[in-house]
Amino acid sequence: MTCGNIGMVVSRASSLCRLERFGLRRAEFVLMEADTQEIVKNFVSERNMKFSAHCPFFAEDNPPTRAGLLASIVDSDEDRRMKSLALMERTIAAAGAIGAEYVVVHAQKPENFGGDNPIGFDEQAALDSALRSCEKLVELSGRHDVPVLVENVFRNSSFFSAKSFRAVFDSFPELGFCLDVGHLDVDCRLYDFDFDEFIDSALPFMKAIHLQNSNPDYPIGGRQQWKIPVHPSHTAKDGWRDIEALLRKVLAANPQCAVNFEMRYGIPEENTIYEEGVDWIKRLIPEILSKNDSVRQA
Repeated sequence: MTCGNIGMVVSRASSLCRLERFGLRRAEFVLMEADTQEIVKNFVSERNMKFSAHCPFFAEDNPPTRAGLLASIVDSDEDRRMKSLALMERTIAAAGAIGAEYVVVHAQKPENFGGDNPIGFDEQAALDSALRSCEKLVELSGRHDVPVLVENVFRNSSFFSAKSFRAVFDSFPELGFCLDVGHLDVDCRLYDFDFDEFIDSALPFMKAIHLQNSNPDYPIGGRQQWKIPVHPSHTAKDGWRDIEALLRKVLAANPQCAVNFEMRYGIPEENTIYEEGVDWIKRLIPEILSKNDSVRQA
């Protein structure tokens, strides 16, 4: 893999300039303005850029949940789940039509955003909801000729375990997994399970990473302590996830795994952290892959 497989999650057309600022050759688009479809299409075409789409690809006036970002395959409300699938279908169709490499959809709706899961919506009920949704996603993926990846969100006590995710991908191997590092860290701390054991279980299905770190003690973390830019100074002993170790493990299993940075806009203190982190990862990933190639050829 080259730096062409390192990109950034981008929302709003005004943020397209960030890709060139950081020398990134990949993008994942989410919540772009509804009238920017031609702008996005021309931007990636002119640069021969790899890109993916995250549901919702383009903002809509009547999303099934707040801003559409909470559309998920797991939902105790059947009507809302069906509306979420309809939104996913529109994203998949639009992405397939302009040549997206894949589409990302959310696995679960965080309870803290949408209210607690009702009594009876236990792990099995949540899994049943996911499996019904994934059957439809596989059909849509084939119809529009674009792969679909399922991303882990967080804070949903009915759907968070490696067992639940494995059940989804064992049942529908046509789908892939998009790991969100910050989201997984939140759930590991909340539900007391092992981060590395989850990663090991998901490795066979992992096709993409949303790269961000998480630390509840981060002084300017605010309400989004799972969306902190990665940086080489962040160490496990200080409460951060070991990003280098994670990438070495994932890229050994899947050298083609896409890596997209996430960041929080509007926090001036993080601009330097983000820039230094991007430069670090752009050096690190080619080094990892080169070493892996040497080992395989030895």
